[in-house]
Amino acid sequence: STATQNNSTTMISALRTSAVRAATRRPMSTATPKMHKAKDTWGELSKTRPPPGHDHTVFEGPYSTPVIAAFTIGILSTGYGMMYFGMRHQQYKQGYWK
Repeated sequence: STATQNNSTTMISALRTSAVRAATRRPMSTATPKMHKAKDTWGELSKTRPPPGHDHTVFEGPYSTPVIAAFTIGILSTGYGMMYFGMRHQQYKQGYWK
């Protein structure tokens, strides 16, 4: 009987504490907003841009198609192989495959 009473008292006090915490609100921040600094450095940044009318693409230059194709196929094959052998390892480890 005493243990049940202690448990109910503890439960009531925990509920009261959580209700009080939920009811209290934190005050709003009084800090000033942070200002963006990009406008201050725009002059320096614009000097590094290509001249107007220049097509500035990301991938410029002559790239060898066979080299790029081999590189792409290698990356995709490596990714597929890692996923397949990871799955294969789990299947054997968990006993689904023998």
